[in-house]
Formats: sequence, structure tokens, C-alpha cells
Amino acid sequence: MSLLRSRSHRRAPFLMLLFGLALIGGQAYLAAGPDAAEYAVKGSLQKLLLQIPAGVVAVVVASKLIDCDFGPLSVVMLKLAGIMVLSEGVGCWVPIPFFSIMAELAVMVVGFFWMFELSKWETYLVVLLNIAAIFGARYLVDQYMNPSHSYWAADERPRRARRR
Repeated sequence: MSLLRSRSHRRAPFLMLLFGLALIGGQAYLAAGPDAAEYAVKGSLQKLLLQIPAGVVAVVVASKLIDCDFGPLSVVMLKLAGIMVLSEGVGCWVPIPFFSIMAELAVMVVGFFWMFELSKWETYLVVLLNIAAIFGARYLVDQYMNPSHSYWAADERPRRARRR
């Protein structure tokens, strides 16, 4: 516990990040070998390119709603990376999808609670905002990557009635 509340706000999240990457790599290695482990770890690090900015947006919104200071941006980003990767690492070891998601949520709640020293309700709010920001960012990226698809087929698009 003293590691998490110590003056060094960089050590604990960095260790969480490394442990999460080890969990992800270990699970992929056992499932499909060393190439899969490398691919899984790289994929997890690439996901951080989306998760960290989304998490920063969630933290900024939360700081305005609950009037809380989360600290310097560099430390916030490292804490977000540690929490996200560790939660993914724990979730990948749980074989049942529903329980895997619940394990990830539990790690996120505990991670936000300890790393940012929030109250119970502040933690729930930040986790909810973080999940919403990640889904929103993924939606925007998906729309940007594939903007050509239409929501309606060519003949099914609603048309305005003509005035006579």
C-alpha cells in the first residue's frame, strides 16, 4: 500500500504497466507461442494510443464535475496506461467473457481508487466517464477509418415529401 501512496507517482503505474504487459504476453504465449505474445503486447501498446487520450478527456471532464485535481498530465497519462494495461492483462486470463469484463472493471475501479486517491463515488464516475470516452473515441476512429459506408441503403434513405 505504501508503494501506491508514496511520493513516487511514477513507479507504481510503471510497474502496473510492466506486469500487465507480462500477463498479456504470457497468456498469448501459452495460447499460441512467441509470435502471438509479441503481437499481443504490441497490440496492447497500440491500444494505448487511443485509450490514453480518451482517459485524459474523461479525467478533465471529471475534474470539472467533482472539482478534483488529478495531478500533472504526464503522471495522469502514466497512471492511465498502468490501469488500462493491467486491467486488460487480468481480463485476458479469465476464460469466460462476462467474467473477463467484470475482472477488467474491478481492476479499473481499484486502480482509479488507489492511484488517484478518489472516494468511492468519484471513482465510479471516473471509471464510467473513462469507459464512455474510450467507446466514443473508438466510434470516431472507426468512422474516420471507414467513412464510405452509409447508414441507409441507396433506396431506403428517407426522402422529404414534395410540396405541391
